[in-house]
Amino acid sequence: MIGVTAAASAGVYLSRGYIDAALAMPVMLGVLIGSLMGTRVLVKTQTRLLRQVFSGVIVLLGIEMMLKGLTGGLR
Repeated sequence: MIGVTAAASAGVYLSRGYIDAALAMPVMLGVLIGSLMGTRVLVKTQTRLLRQVFSGVIVLLGIEMMLKGLTGGLR
């Protein structure tokens, strides 16, 4: 449902000139390629490994957010 709503609103924004097509096209291609690669990796990878990788990424992002908050990097 979110994808359908996003596609409809993207068409409106594009027709009104709010979206730079030259910038949006490479982003869209990257998302498409990433989702296809992610699907193939998900089928072949063990769930435990995915959980560990995801947990590591979340921990690193949390540490980065704390450091930015303590050093005033959010301004």
